Amino acid sequence: MRALTCAALGLLLAACTGSTVTRGDGQTIAQAQGEAANGPKYRIAVGGIIDKTDPQADKSLVKQLGLLNAGRPADQQMTPGGVTQGVRDMLVTELFNSGQFIVLERDALNEVTLEQEFSASARAGDATRIPQGQLEGAELLVVGAITAFDAGAGPDGFAIPIPVPLGTNYRNGAAVFNLSFKRGYVAMDLRIIDVATGRVVATTAVEGKNTKYGLNLEGLAGGRIGYIPLPKGLVGYFQNTPVQEALQKMVAAAIGAIAAQQPSKPMPAAATPVAAPPAAAAK
Repeated sequence: MRALTCAALGLLLAACTGSTVTRGDGQTIAQAQGEAANGPKYRIAVGGIIDKTDPQADKSLVKQLGLLNAGRPADQQMTPGGVTQGVRDMLVTELFNSGQFIVLERDALNEVTLEQEFSASARAGDATRIPQGQLEGAELLVVGAITAFDAGAGPDGFAIPIPVPLGTNYRNGAAVFNLSFKRGYVAMDLRIIDVATGRVVATTAVEGKNTKYGLNLEGLAGGRIGYIPLPKGLVGYFQNTPVQEALQKMVAAAIGAIAAQQPSKPMPAAATPVAAPPAAAAK
């Protein structure tokens, strides 16, 4: 039991730092620039992702974020718009990483056009002037709606007192651990629209699920002094909810469903060369 407690404490008190590139499987800059605009790949853009969960339901985006934001400073609180924008950004990234589309930027398009206008102004030199009229239009537009959202917010778990020698002041005491389990679930409906005709050419419903378990040292209980709750900052607590991985699984499922259709534009047949007329007979 002592070994189990020490191992649990070691995990709780350990901290890891560092940085890493988590995504970057798409084309290189040169490869993306080299794609022919009218080649076999569709030009695609991601439009708006909206929240269609029932705001009165417990598992709605609004209600779940309200629980997650409780007690957080105003500048650290999440909003429904922040979540839907994050899903949109993930879709753009994964569409590009799939390598099956020419992905067009729409969220930062104002910044792009502003830079082009600056390039065309007298302030920019001729050597770095950007040619005008080269922005590409999308052939396909992806839009979506979040239809279910469960961030695992709220108390799910139970306390487990584990007797362990903690010194003379804690004789016959126990370390009180809180075993928690959080469930994350997100669902989304996606539509792909043919921009030229406005037709819906594909639909898919995707979801992501994840469950996370954790063990927190909640306090110390001693025979002489009673229960002492430990400050959260002393041993840390699980701030991440399983909704993060649920979102990742949902977006991966969405891109997989789109890629499964193997979208590729039918290329026009090569023109049959016209035979040259026979040479006139020599006179």
